[in-house]
Amino acid sequence: MSIRLKGKEWVEFRAFVDSGAGYSIFQAEMAEILGLRLENGTESYVTVGDGSQIKVYIHRVKVKIAELEFDASIGFSRHLGIGFNIIGRLDIFDRFKVCFDESERVVEFQLKSK
Repeated sequence: MSIRLKGKEWVEFRAFVDSGAGYSIFQAEMAEILGLRLENGTESYVTVGDGSQIKVYIHRVKVKIAELEFDASIGFSRHLGIGFNIIGRLDIFDRFKVCFDESERVVEFQLKSK
């Protein structure tokens, strides 16, 4: 899906939605594109699908999904080990109803009513 992050300006990225991921994690190069210094984020470790842990740097970043703009904790890592970015639950799933339609291979994000 498409997600926009703001550094000096808004940048659109593609990412896979992973309901099993606690954090959204993007390739380290994406932090550079946004003008963020990777190591200025909060260092943390997250467990990935194969059970190993990778180092991530968590940054508070402005995010835009559809037309909703909000702040979210986004991890950036040199060790993601896959060729794509991941949208996880923290700060994102609590704002939307997320529906996975396996037969149609579609993920829908609907704004939660307040």
